[in-house]
Amino acid sequence: MEGGATPSMSLAEAAQLRVIDARKVRFSKAGARLDMTLEGDKTYEKVTIRRAFPLSVPTCHHSVRDSDNKEIGMLCGIENLDAESRRLLDLELERRYMVAIIRKIVKVTERFGTVDWDVETDRGTCRFTTRDLRENAIRVGASHYLLTDVENNRFEVPDLNALDPNSQSLLIRHL
Repeated sequence: MEGGATPSMSLAEAAQLRVIDARKVRFSKAGARLDMTLEGDKTYEKVTIRRAFPLSVPTCHHSVRDSDNKEIGMLCGIENLDAESRRLLDLELERRYMVAIIRKIVKVTERFGTVDWDVETDRGTCRFTTRDLRENAIRVGASHYLLTDVENNRFEVPDLNALDPNSQSLLIRHL
């Protein structure tokens, strides 16, 4: 059960929310690994950071998880982090939530339950494959879409109406 109660955890334990005071947090890097030290507590090695509300309030609440994906606590008030910790947090979030913005859809090919996309993004041309579009194509708003490929990379169409007519047609046809 990702991020939730484990079979050996009681409901009361699962309902506990630990709020982490950003003023007592120090993030550091050891190679590619992100570590977190809590003043007066301990150092947690190889932590991951997840946005609690990545689409609606991406800068507000952050879940900090240990190397076993168990939540250590909810980090709030990131504006209170020291400058270096904030820089490391921002880099980690940028890496985790990197999303390419689709500017144009060049070609779409369906085959054997997958869809291959040739697109132009804000990061250059790209080809990616999606599977099961009911789960991997999310309509975020009236004309806002988020696609997730087979490697869990995310591609965003912030406004369908801003795409050229051919791109709009290709997207709608395959969703």
